[in-house]
Amino acid sequence: MLNLVENKSALFVTVALLIVIGSIMLLPAQALLLSVIQDDFKSEYVALFLKMSLLFVIGNRLVKMNNLETLSGLSKAHTWRFRYLNLIPVYLFILGLLSVISRDLGNISSLNMLLLLAACLMVGFAEEYLFRGFLQSFLLKKNRSKKQGIFLSILSSSVFFGLFHLLNLVKNDNAGQVVVQVIFATFIGFFFGALLLKTNKLFPIAITHGLTNFFFSLALLPGIKAPENTASETVSLAPIILFLPLLIAGVLSFRKLDRKEILEKIDLEPANA
Repeated sequence: MLNLVENKSALFVTVALLIVIGSIMLLPAQALLLSVIQDDFKSEYVALFLKMSLLFVIGNRLVKMNNLETLSGLSKAHTWRFRYLNLIPVYLFILGLLSVISRDLGNISSLNMLLLLAACLMVGFAEEYLFRGFLQSFLLKKNRSKKQGIFLSILSSSVFFGLFHLLNLVKNDNAGQVVVQVIFATFIGFFFGALLLKTNKLFPIAITHGLTNFFFSLALLPGIKAPENTASETVSLAPIILFLPLLIAGVLSFRKLDRKEILEKIDLEPANA
């Protein structure tokens, strides 16, 4: 997969990428760590951090080996523009905090909090480098000659990002909840995809992504007393509603993209050797 993929079809590259990601995510790292760490929460998030670190390295290498630094927002040649757009997801940070603020927070371990933050940030970097940094940039080059090539590239990478979350069926047998996650993850993906082309920088997006995961994962911390009578079998559409503003913001950002400028960025990428 780390070989240059310039001459491969978009479908081949996408499927191969998803297979690599899925294979790494399904490694029984937590079970191995549990015998050493002997703590379910710590072993789970250390395993997540390690897996995502590996995926981040792969994503970064794929971008560099395929000469996609400019499109992926990793080139120093382009400045960070429209920085205020990165603040749009802040409302999600606030909602995440509000979801736990009324609970008993006195027994939260600082170590668990830091571990959760580190793991969530690494998730943000791994997923952004793979799906926006590499896959979206690769698709942009492939779809350059198509009239709706830019839109198709953002949408396709977003949909595959959403479908990637079907892996959660391994841990969650509630298919409805996973489908809801696939939908709102696609919303997030489209927003970040348009944001990347609008702002020129991937690093801030990765941080924003990671922090969004962190604030919405606070309720998973050991020591936080969960509300009583929580029905885990229910399927709520609330997450779709909460993340819908990101899709709207993504569509509005896309409509204001300068197609000529993006095509010039594609032309700036050197051809693979």
